[in-house]
Amino acid sequence: MLAGKRILIGICGSFCNHRAVLEQFKKLAEHNHLTFVLTDNVYESSTRFFSRNEFLMKLGELSDDEIIHTIVEAEKIGPKDCYDIMLVAPCTATQCSKLVHGIYDNALTLAAKAMIRNKKNIVIGFASNDALGISGANLFRLCALKYIYVLPMAQDAPFQKAMSMVACWGEMLPTLQKALEDEQLQPIIRGYQE
Repeated sequence: MLAGKRILIGICGSFCNHRAVLEQFKKLAEHNHLTFVLTDNVYESSTRFFSRNEFLMKLGELSDDEIIHTIVEAEKIGPKDCYDIMLVAPCTATQCSKLVHGIYDNALTLAAKAMIRNKKNIVIGFASNDALGISGANLFRLCALKYIYVLPMAQDAPFQKAMSMVACWGEMLPTLQKALEDEQLQPIIRGYQE
């Protein structure tokens, strides 16, 4: 059972997945200490899925820590070295590309850089309508890097969005547990999920 860990959770766009990841974060928060780090778009945007204030309030219910949303705040993560593992869920194709190419221009990517500096593992929960296209090339390059693990994923709408894949959010806890043991939960590619 995953318990007593300090987990840094990065949240990117892919706003349609926010409700599903929140359900898993609730389970994580039962026995672990969570801190959230958000991209600018997530921190500042209201969408058809959540208003900005509603989403931030829901995160606040799961953590006593201030939400990290600026580069200045994220820069402190490296020197503090107080997290056991990082989870990025959902991770968009854009943020994945930035991580692959060493572009640290927002709080989330800088936080990931800090975790790798501290030799801590990062679990990526990928969600992209282009995962089986060019975006997938970046994801698989990211998978080849040290300290990177991925949530298993599956096609979510193969007949409507043939290139789309989404992480299996229900595999969050076991994937994190395995990553803490420096192992990848298998299989990574799962069957079609609705």
